[in-house]
Amino acid sequence: MIKRLSLLFCIIAISLSGMAQDDFGYDLSIAGETKIAKGLKFEFEGGMRTQDDAERIDRFEVGAGLSYRLYQSLDKKITLKANAGFEYLWTNRLKETENKYFEAEDDLVKQGFFNAGDLKGYNITNQYWRNRYRINPSLAFSYSPNKRWSFSLKEIVQFTHYCEASTTRTKWRVDEYNSILNNDGSINWIISPYQYNDDLYVDDQTFDENGNVLGKVLNQSEITKNYKDCTVLRSRLSASYDIKGFPIDIVASIEYGCGLNYKANKWKFMGGYDYKINKTNKLTVFYRYTTEDDDDEVNGHLVGLGYKVDF
Repeated sequence: MIKRLSLLFCIIAISLSGMAQDDFGYDLSIAGETKIAKGLKFEFEGGMRTQDDAERIDRFEVGAGLSYRLYQSLDKKITLKANAGFEYLWTNRLKETENKYFEAEDDLVKQGFFNAGDLKGYNITNQYWRNRYRINPSLAFSYSPNKRWSFSLKEIVQFTHYCEASTTRTKWRVDEYNSILNNDGSINWIISPYQYNDDLYVDDQTFDENGNVLGKVLNQSEITKNYKDCTVLRSRLSASYDIKGFPIDIVASIEYGCGLNYKANKWKFMGGYDYKINKTNKLTVFYRYTTEDDDDEVNGHLVGLGYKVDF
């Protein structure tokens, strides 16, 4: 049963990963919790995630927090909990490409070779790693009308501090020196990552003492990604169903994230199941789709596997 469900989720996720320009990745995690006092628990988690069609590691993360039960009805159907957590994330920002276009005042436009709005080249910002620290206090209300069904609403304030990082940016532009002139007078324009000095550059056979082509320099510069703080309000509505006679809970959730100090408008849809190995150990398998690309994650499909132990 478990193998069939796992295979089904993987097949669905892999099939969907080819849609449009959505990304695909994996999420692996291990977590635990232990009771400190009545209604108070300590929780921890560590994990990693991939992106770029699962070919690159997106981030590593470790975190810990406390949860406290503020209220529980006598029949235990209604519960209100407060949570506060801290996370450290080491995130991988993949290479990015930004297209650049000709403007009316550019020389090649004035000379009639291009029109304003034509592709001029692109800027490539190379991959870099960046540290992040995150605090996420939350309130969770849950309602269990019977032994099988459970519903919850969780409101999370997610504050993230992005540490400073540095990388390189290469500018690729139309190459006036090496583009090919055809017999009919037309030009096969090429885009190159080099800039030239008119007084020194002759051809590729003119070198300095170090073997570098004279007057030809890689159009690359060091850039700094300054620190920044981002705050997001996340609302998550969840439902779970305990299958009678099986150690499995079917789970599903829908989440909306809204940026409080920057532009963010993102939905997440999740479905999966929890497999209870025994009273203290549990496996979680899930599929999640995210609708929008931002600094936190790319839009697309994610298949996750998690393990949790209750001490």
